[in-house]
Amino acid sequence: MTSQRRIRRYSALLLAATTAIAVAACSVESNDDNKTPPAGTPTAEAYPPPPAPAEAPGVTADSIKIGVVYPDLSVVKQYVDVDHGDYEAVFQALIDKVNADGGIAGRKIVPVYGAVDVISPTGAQETCVRLTEDEKVFAVIGSLNAEDVNCYVQTHKTVVVGGDLTAERYSKAQAPWVSDQRGGDELPEGLDLFIDDGVLTGKKLAVVAYRDDQATLDKVVLPTLRDKNIPVTETGVLDADTSDPAAVSSQLNVFIQKFQSAGVDTVLLVGGSQAQFPAELQKTSYRPRLLFASNNTAGSYVFGARDGDLSVLEDSLAIGQAANYTDPAVNTCLSTVEAALPETKGKIIDPALTPAKEPAWGTSESVACRYLALFQAIAEKAGKDLTYKSFQDASFSLGSFDLPTATDGATYSRQTPNGAIPPRIFAWDATKKGFFVTAG
Repeated sequence: MTSQRRIRRYSALLLAATTAIAVAACSVESNDDNKTPPAGTPTAEAYPPPPAPAEAPGVTADSIKIGVVYPDLSVVKQYVDVDHGDYEAVFQALIDKVNADGGIAGRKIVPVYGAVDVISPTGAQETCVRLTEDEKVFAVIGSLNAEDVNCYVQTHKTVVVGGDLTAERYSKAQAPWVSDQRGGDELPEGLDLFIDDGVLTGKKLAVVAYRDDQATLDKVVLPTLRDKNIPVTETGVLDADTSDPAAVSSQLNVFIQKFQSAGVDTVLLVGGSQAQFPAELQKTSYRPRLLFASNNTAGSYVFGARDGDLSVLEDSLAIGQAANYTDPAVNTCLSTVEAALPETKGKIIDPALTPAKEPAWGTSESVACRYLALFQAIAEKAGKDLTYKSFQDASFSLGSFDLPTATDGATYSRQTPNGAIPPRIFAWDATKKGFFVTAG
């Protein structure tokens, strides 16, 4: 992967925490052939438990060593203006509070920080090897970009708290794994929200996806729409090398021209298409309504174009998790971080509202608070005999859990290791230049 492409991947994740952006050329096809496979929903076998031996690397009688993963944004400053504040300082403030309050079942947390070089194609791998092989941590928590989590839960069989936990990735895990990110598995519910609100009724719909999202397109998106009697006029799949911007631009225009000719008035953007398609559409006079399958990557487009013309986003919607950064009853880490880091007072807000050129403390604080709180809750439930087995058993029986900053509650069980937080619809607000959750 080129450095430029990796920067694009991380910019989406790091603006609102979660997915990779990669875009390329295309194939466009009509949806008249009905070749999509049947829709499938999670079954009893959707989340088979990973192996969880009664082992406890990094755990002593009075300490738990954990790896803390976060993006090193200093290396991208010459390319993009993105700053989340000081991840390490925020994590340390929260860990100090846990330790001052007696730790977890009498054990103090010993953090080992792993800043990922987001430009280097081997940056995530190098951090993974250091934390698992050299430091031998019990678990890893924090920001994990897409497939980077596999190094921990598959190759090095280390507990992970965080990352995009999909049924497909989870089925390959070789260690316990919990998260609050569903990596696209929430799409059927999100599409149901669009359908129930009449967003797709009577519309001429096109769907655009990146080649890495082909499985999601074929197994989730198109079957869900078909099962709800929502016709799809056109489907476009971007599938070429991102290193040729001219080719990308040319082939995205193939989408645009064909959609316009077919009378498409609504375009659903899935996965890696979400930032680049509107960027190309912006150069034309064609203005279909855009529906983003992820609020995170919709935000990445806004970030990249916020100083330009954002008219392409008029009336657009996105699917995402609702959050509250400023209410201490929801963001329970707020007072702790502000007390330890006075420069954050009044600055821990929705990243979409953070002024340009200022650190988006809401991102680093949310990541640190959510994943440390989730790890602490599960490890405390596991008790004094903390092992991979007891940790996994505790995660399966955690039940309802209020994650800090999350407006809607999570549920952790054997069949919901990703918390099953329900998605919400976000609407574009041109005045605030951001997507914000709608009522309901």
